[in-house]
Amino acid sequence: MSKLCKGFLSQQTFWAEEGDAPILKFNNDDWLQGHVEEVVARTQAWLPLIGVDASRIDFDDKPLGKEGARIFRADANRTFRSEPNREICIKLLSFSQQKFGDYQQSLGYVAGILLLFFDPPTCFKVLTVLNDSPKYLPGYWRGEATACAVDGYVCVVLLRGHVQDKLKSLGLLPETFVQKWFAGLCIHHLPYSILFDYLDKFFKFGNRYLFQFFLAFFDEFEADIMNAKTNPEANMLIRMESAPLGRLKKAIEAALEDRFVAAVRALDLHDCRMKAFEDNLSRRLQGANEGMWQKMDDEIAFSDEED
Repeated sequence: MSKLCKGFLSQQTFWAEEGDAPILKFNNDDWLQGHVEEVVARTQAWLPLIGVDASRIDFDDKPLGKEGARIFRADANRTFRSEPNREICIKLLSFSQQKFGDYQQSLGYVAGILLLFFDPPTCFKVLTVLNDSPKYLPGYWRGEATACAVDGYVCVVLLRGHVQDKLKSLGLLPETFVQKWFAGLCIHHLPYSILFDYLDKFFKFGNRYLFQFFLAFFDEFEADIMNAKTNPEANMLIRMESAPLGRLKKAIEAALEDRFVAAVRALDLHDCRMKAFEDNLSRRLQGANEGMWQKMDDEIAFSDEED
């Protein structure tokens, strides 16, 4: 094991205790076991790209009290197997919620990947930049992920009209899938053998790469989408379950082609986001929030009950 790795992968018992951990669900054919040194070096290269220095503090790994850990327990259990690793994960998620003011499961996916390679304080520094920097995932990890949905609608408008129409006819609204593509960085979609290609590019280019990948994916799989007969059939493709590995890798690489880079660079992102929100989400969100004030039936006073 590389001395550079300060994360869970450096544990001598890691593979025995965590070999079937949910975070490794897409470690197909034990790919990571054969590429640990390579991937550790690649993940270390992420830090200078986002302006983070590895932490050197002697960190406190004491578990949180039960009450502070309760709401993150389920996500930690869905990420790791060993109790000590779950406790570290819970503490990282709790600190993130405290500092970021909100939490959603996609943050947990990203935290889980980071914990494989970095110590918890360094993970927290990385999450801080991803959450707060306009270059990366600002607002994506809110409980109600409106910012992420807005960007999904910004991307949809860039697709060809017949593809937009087909997605709508299949009921594939952007908010139903971009949360895992963008906020979750495809960690629960892409096999590890190509996931780190995606992550390398994200850390280098920021959320513009996510937009470019969106366009490249629908360019590569346009015919498949157009031939889809049902929502479940199309959803399997969108979740990358029926997408061939070679074609997914092709889309990841194609996202850096000039045509996709130019399409995203040409956007007035501020104006596009405002229009996407107003056209697709504003009234729905207003209606849902207004409905919270609706009287329940048992609170309605009928005329024959009044004095």
